Formats: sequence, structure tokens, C-alpha cells
Amino acid sequence: MAIQPNISGDALYALIVWQLLIPLAAPWLQTILYSIFIRAGDSRPHPSSTRYLKHRRHILTAIYAAYFLFTIYELDWHLQRTGNVYIDLGVPIHVGESALQSRFRKLAVRFHPDKIGPGMHRDAANDYYVTLKQARDIILDPVKRFAYDRFGPDILQQCQHCLTVREYTTQGLLVTVWTYGPLVFALMAANTLGFFKDGAYWRYLVILAMAIYEARTALRSDHPPLLTRVINPFMTGLGLRSAYLPFQVTSILRRASLSLAQFLGLLIPLYRNDHQTPTPTDNSEEAQQKQVERLYSSVTNINEQASRILDLESMPYRGNKHVKHELREALNKYMVQNVVNQERVVRNAIGASIKKRREGVPLGAKGNR
Repeated sequence: MAIQPNISGDALYALIVWQLLIPLAAPWLQTILYSIFIRAGDSRPHPSSTRYLKHRRHILTAIYAAYFLFTIYELDWHLQRTGNVYIDLGVPIHVGESALQSRFRKLAVRFHPDKIGPGMHRDAANDYYVTLKQARDIILDPVKRFAYDRFGPDILQQCQHCLTVREYTTQGLLVTVWTYGPLVFALMAANTLGFFKDGAYWRYLVILAMAIYEARTALRSDHPPLLTRVINPFMTGLGLRSAYLPFQVTSILRRASLSLAQFLGLLIPLYRNDHQTPTPTDNSEEAQQKQVERLYSSVTNINEQASRILDLESMPYRGNKHVKHELREALNKYMVQNVVNQERVVRNAIGASIKKRREGVPLGAKGNR
């Protein structure tokens, strides 16, 4: 019995796009956007400036989000193009035996090799009739229908000797284990070597959630309520697409969850590094002018506050200008000395000077200098 994991080579291709192609394409796209939205002659943000890094973060986020949506759309389009046994027969996924047989008889009249018209190709009609018959046999067999709805057509090829629901369920669970087990092992090995540490928690959480969902789908006899009560009525009611089967939803959720884990793993360091790293200096003239204006505003506010404090302290001597002037000079001198003496370098120097003066003095001696 061959067990084939459900993660194909598309996962490796997506990993290359997430980790390599998008980060390489972002600087080129940023340059193109600057050439479009910044007029000729105007200065562009320096690559080490805060503005440039902010734009880079927004561009990467937009590209990651667009690729995330594209991966889901691409898989859904592929599932629609591939179809399933219900689409081949043109019946709903909840079709009964009588309605199925009636529909098959109508198709057999048109495509049976012995009943086709002279203008139709016999070999093509024979192949199509065999496909219709195989689809009918799968739907009529409760065991195969259970397995097909939950695990897709691959399970029927991997487990040709399976005869009961339990055997198909066991096979499906083994596929789940062999799909996510090596993936967890590979992630743990990569984390041990120092790779993919950003967003590691989300990756493990996504893998656990998907494994639980697939195990639930395999063990329950009914379809997920969210699928039967919300998603399928909405899609079919608006005519957007045919109804989803559980294995199709599982494929989309698997692709979406793995892509979301990649998305979060790449998005987290963008915002974390923005807060942890020191703010780069913008050397443009506009940025320097703004810094000078902020410094001038700060100095002006400090002077105003100091003048207000001096006015409050000298209010009792408002009538005597000479005393008021001496008081203001004394307060100014005190404030300056207080600020200077609070500096660590100054305090260390004073302490070292006092210690040097007291070297060699007898214990207990008191001096006046």
C-alpha cells in the first residue's frame, strides 16, 4: 500500500516565491513606483531613511497579500477545471440513487458507443461513456462515495484493496500523518539550525489546526456544517461555482493555511525590526530643516518655562528692581550649577578630587578644605 503525502511540488515552488522572488522583486517595484509618483527633479527617499524603509514595508506587505490571494484563487480555479464525478454527471452532490440513475440513462442514450450518431467520434464517445460509468459506480457505492467526498480521487487509487469505510478512513489518516509529520520534523530541524524562526509559533499552530480538521473530516460521516449550510448555498445561489466537496475544501484550506503561515512569518520581522532598530537618519535638506525647526521650538519652550519660573520666584520683590535683578541672577546661576552638578561626569570628577585631597590624612581628622 503506497502512501503519498498530499503536499506536492507546488509547496516548494511557493516557498521559493515567498522567500526569494518577492524580496528580490520589491526593490525593483519600489524604484518603478518612485519614478511614477515622484516628479522629475524632486529628491527621492534615501535607501537608509525611515521613509524609504516604511515604503518598502508597505510594498512587501501588499505583494505578500496579493500572492496569498492568488495562490488560493489558482487552486480553486484548478479544482473547477479538474471537476469531479458529480460535475461529470451533472448532478448535485446530495443526489439520490433514483435521480442518479435517471440522469445516467439520459447520458447513456447520447454517448453510448452503440447509440452515437454518424457525426461523432466513436473512440472519444467510448472513453467518455467509461468515465460516466465509473462516476456513477463511485456515487452508487456508499463506501467509495464516502472516501471520494472526503479524500478525493487519489484515495481510490492508493487503496484499491479497501472495501470498508474503516479501511478508507485508516488510509486517509495515514496520509495525514505522512503529510504533516515530515513537515513538522523539517521545521523543527530548520529552527534548530536557526532558520524560519520568525513566525514559528504560527506555523506549528497552522499544522496542528489542519491536522485536527482533516482528522475530523475523515472520522465524521457527515460533511462539515459550515460547508453545507453556508459556503455551498452561497456559492451555488449566486452562481459563482459548483458546490464544494470536503476534499476540495481541505485542499484550499491546506494551501491557504500554509501560505498564511509563510505570510505571517515574513510579515512579523518587518514590523518588529521597524521598532527595535534605531531610526535611520534622513540626510535630505527637507529632513534637516525639520530637525532644526523642532530643535528651535524645543529651545523656545524651555526658555519660556524658565522665564515663567523666574517671574514666579521674584514676584514678592516686584517693587524693588535692584533686588529683583540680583535674585534673578542668583536663580540663573543656581539653575546652571544644578544642571551641571547633576551630570555623572561632573559628580565623578568632584568625588575623585575629594578622595585625592583626603589621601594620607589620619583617620578621624577633620579639615576645613
